[in-house]
Amino acid sequence: MWVTCLGFALLLWIPGELHGQGVKQACRAPSLDHGYFLPEMESYPHETHIRYACDNGYKPKVEGWWAIAICKNGNWFHEPQCIKETACIPPTIPNAKAIQTSTGFFEHGHQLAITCNNGYVPKKQQTVAQCEDGAWSSVPVCEKNPRACNEPPQIPFAVITHQKYQEVFDMGSEVEYQCADGYVTETKQTKKSITCNNGNWTEGPVCKSAALSESNEGDSQLFLSIDKCGEFPDVPNSLREQDGQRSLKYRCVLLYKLVGPGTVVCHSNGKWSEVPTCKENFCKMNTAEYPDLINVGVEYIENGETKELDCTNVHIFTNYSVVKCVNGKLQKTRCCNRVQISTGSC
Repeated sequence: MWVTCLGFALLLWIPGELHGQGVKQACRAPSLDHGYFLPEMESYPHETHIRYACDNGYKPKVEGWWAIAICKNGNWFHEPQCIKETACIPPTIPNAKAIQTSTGFFEHGHQLAITCNNGYVPKKQQTVAQCEDGAWSSVPVCEKNPRACNEPPQIPFAVITHQKYQEVFDMGSEVEYQCADGYVTETKQTKKSITCNNGNWTEGPVCKSAALSESNEGDSQLFLSIDKCGEFPDVPNSLREQDGQRSLKYRCVLLYKLVGPGTVVCHSNGKWSEVPTCKENFCKMNTAEYPDLINVGVEYIENGETKELDCTNVHIFTNYSVVKCVNGKLQKTRCCNRVQISTGSC
C-alpha cells in the first residue's frame, strides 16, 4: 500500500518539475571594474534593466555617459564593462561591412581598415580610421559606386528569381526575370536577364499574354485574372491598390520599406506570385532611458533621418542631442549647444 502511494506522489511531482523548466532565470549581479551600477542587488529577475556608469578616466563600452544592460534568462545584454576613456568602441559606418572585435573596443592608436559593401566604394579612397583619445579620426565614408545600379525595375507580369532583395548592385551584376504563367517575352521566351552597366540596367523584358502550348487542344486561355486566386494576400503595414483584374500593387506605410516585388499577379495554377513584405525602416528611442534627455516618451526616427532632442536643463545654454538612425541603429551625440552643433564640434 505504501509503494502505491509513493508512485502516485511521483506522478504528481514530475509535471511540476517539467513546468518549472520554462521559468526564466535571474541574473547575478555583474562584476564591473572601474564603475558602478543601479540598482544594487544580489540578483536580478529576467528582463530587469540596470544603468551603469564608470569612474573618472573610464567610460561605458557603449555610447553615452550612462549605459543600460538587460537581464535575459541568466545573462546580461550587453555585459557591463568600463573601458579606458582613450579607447574607442567600433564605429558604425553606413554601407560598410560589420566590424568584429573580441574585446568590443580598440585601444588608443589602433588603425582600423574599413571594407565597403558591394556596390559601394570608399570616398576619396580613404579606407583607414584611427582611434585617437577615445574617438575615431578620419572615419571613411562608403558612398555608392557611380558605376553601380539601384534596385532593378519592377516589370508587370514578371518576377525576379534566385535573387535576394538589395538596394545597390555592383557593375556587371545580373538578375533574371521570369514572366508569369501564360506570359512570354518579346522573343517568345519565359525568362530574360538584365545586366548592370555603368549605373544603368540593360533593357528588361516585356511580358505579354500568349496562348498556351498547342497541346492544350487550341485552348488559348490567358493568364488568370486576380479574382481567380482567392483571397488577396495580406501584407502588414502596407497599402494595396488593384490594377483592374490584372494585378495588385503594394506600397508601404510611413516608416516601413518595401522588400520584394511591388506588383503581385495570379498564376494560371491559381497561386499568387511572390508577395512582398514591408520591413521596419526606423529606429525606436525611448527617451526615458537616457538621463541626459528630457523624457518625451518614445521617438520614432526614420532610417537616415536626424532629430534634435532637448537635453535636461543643467547647462547655461539650451542644449540638444543630435540623434540619427543608421541602418536600424541609433547614433547619439552628447548634449551640446546650438553653436557647437552648427560648427560640428559636438
